[in-house]
Amino acid sequence: MTLLAVAAVLCGAAPRAIPAPIAPKADMLVGVYYFPGWSQAERWYCMLANTRVQHPLLGYYREGDPEVADWHIKWAVEHGVGFFAFDYYTHHGSQMLESAIDGFLQSKLAGRMKFCLNWCNHAPAATMTAEHLAEFADLVIPKYLTHPSCLRIEGKPVVFILSGYSFVKTLGVEGARKAFADFDLRCRKAGLPGVHIMSCEGEIVGEQAIKDALAAGIRGFALYNYPYAGTGMTGPGKYMEATYAHMTEQGERIWKHWGTITGHRFWPTVMPGWDRRPWLRDNDLVRTDSAPELFRDALTRARDHVNADRVVMVEAWNEWGEGSILEPSVEHGFAYLDALRSVFCPNAGPHRDLTPRDLDRPAPVFDLKLPSVSRWLFDFGLQGWTGTGVADLRTEHGAMMFRTRNGDPQVSAPANYLECSRFPKLRIRMKAAAPDGSCPTMPGQVFWSTVDFAMREDTSLPFAIEADGRWHVYEVDLAKSPKWVGLADGLRLDPGDRAGLDIAIDEVVFVAAGTSR
Repeated sequence: MTLLAVAAVLCGAAPRAIPAPIAPKADMLVGVYYFPGWSQAERWYCMLANTRVQHPLLGYYREGDPEVADWHIKWAVEHGVGFFAFDYYTHHGSQMLESAIDGFLQSKLAGRMKFCLNWCNHAPAATMTAEHLAEFADLVIPKYLTHPSCLRIEGKPVVFILSGYSFVKTLGVEGARKAFADFDLRCRKAGLPGVHIMSCEGEIVGEQAIKDALAAGIRGFALYNYPYAGTGMTGPGKYMEATYAHMTEQGERIWKHWGTITGHRFWPTVMPGWDRRPWLRDNDLVRTDSAPELFRDALTRARDHVNADRVVMVEAWNEWGEGSILEPSVEHGFAYLDALRSVFCPNAGPHRDLTPRDLDRPAPVFDLKLPSVSRWLFDFGLQGWTGTGVADLRTEHGAMMFRTRNGDPQVSAPANYLECSRFPKLRIRMKAAAPDGSCPTMPGQVFWSTVDFAMREDTSLPFAIEADGRWHVYEVDLAKSPKWVGLADGLRLDPGDRAGLDIAIDEVVFVAAGTSR
């Protein structure tokens, strides 16, 4: 129990329990992808630091806490959402980011809503073997697929596999059919009537590929998202803007095409928006002008392209780092959820949206404060610094030390947030030496990122390093760069351009304006 909750009890005002959700009658089954990535406080730093994007109404929550799942289930169910499709990561039996789904299953409201797995299988297509699929089946059948809240169609649990067609591509139709049949048999041995596999593709595959996938035993198809459709972009790498309305038009074109070539075995996906600036800054596409009323229009259009299963997907509940968000936000409240309720629960009556504050409950959130360090002296270890292209990274006698392994050695500071205007210079005290003494000077470079600008060449400055094995102080005039503005959130040093250098860094100090230290 938190201190706030204890105080409330001592004062005779215990917080009220979260009431069970009252589900309106939906005329279609609505599923929402759920991104698991918010179980650590530092994961939220990029959101706290960015004022241009949406922020969670619940607060920066502790994903995996069953009470977080309580609120998410309540809000979803009361607005017509039928199930969460949890992004699920596993490779050869390991698990990653499973705290969200495990918190869901521990929720006292877990019986009020369905869930399924979206296996985010990002491994190379060549690894999509029958053994790999069997390993996955043995892991998830007892833990998830036999759970009473697991989404079932015709009694069979539903499993999304990202790029499920890759099994067909790698094994061939007959090989994939046998692998999928083995998955089905393993489910039957666990007391289930089989399994339904949905291939969650990342791009539109050809008609023959669709026919092959269906022949192999895949039930149907879905897209996780389609933010770049019609823009000429295929992924991040530059900054570009395109409207949300344009994305809806492109989405409708995709829904119609996929619905036709799959024989109406396609579950259309609707996106509330797309804005990856919290994660990628100015290095990706932003869909502008997203609004609840436009989202309502997109949902209405998706109804016209519904499949034989009468299922519509939404991406996503909480892709906060990508700006594709159905979960209530500080900026829009419940407006996006209300839009969904109005489209799929047309006869639902008045509804009141409750939050922890309405029940005098402390929200299950992190008490966040952005880390802000202006100097590292390495007196007490590495202080979160990490290296790439270096060996034996360590501290000795108050200095960070290592040997470079290649021609692009890098050491990076931990997550850190500083107002650029306060610190116009960076001072580095270091020594460098080549074992053979062959490089008296060599190039060094300082890279940074800000909340607005990604780390790259135009957010960097060079400096010359004396490789004579003696201590030197280097001062980099950060204010010379037009990209040293706003809130800095990343720092990287590239000390040299060759392997075999012995480097020692005694201090890295951001020098405040008007001071010499």
